[in-house]
Amino acid sequence: MTVLVPAVVLVAGALSALLAGLYLAFSLTIMPALARMPDRVLVTVMQAVNRVILRPAFLLLFLGAPLTAVAAVVLLLVHGAPATSVVLAGVGGVLQVASLVMTVVVHVPRNEALDRADPDDADDVVRAREAFERPWTRAHRVRATITTMGALALLAA
Repeated sequence: MTVLVPAVVLVAGALSALLAGLYLAFSLTIMPALARMPDRVLVTVMQAVNRVILRPAFLLLFLGAPLTAVAAVVLLLVHGAPATSVVLAGVGGVLQVASLVMTVVVHVPRNEALDRADPDDADDVVRAREAFERPWTRAHRVRATITTMGALALLAA
């Protein structure tokens, strides 16, 4: 096995761990803080977050974690790595891809709906928050958990 294989596995684990850390920090700090704020504050802050987060550094983590995880599995298979490493990397890869899919299917539509809310319309802000906060936060906890588990599996591979 060349030095490339463990390097790719390590990069996949590191990117996944960084992404998991971002999700965990959001779950532990941002969403609980916003839960205590008035409707308009939650809506305007999340609208700003949804715009600011789409930067190269986040996209590197968000897309890089699942892509390098899949690459790690392929490389481990091609190079005849021990079954335990392949299985751990496979589990990590599946969980990173699941996190990406969950984001696209669950979070992005809710973010887009929230972005359409008019912060100056009190009724619209209340409706937007009610439709957004609980389902987004619950799904985010699941996303943070599977991303963390995937990172741990990749780092153990």
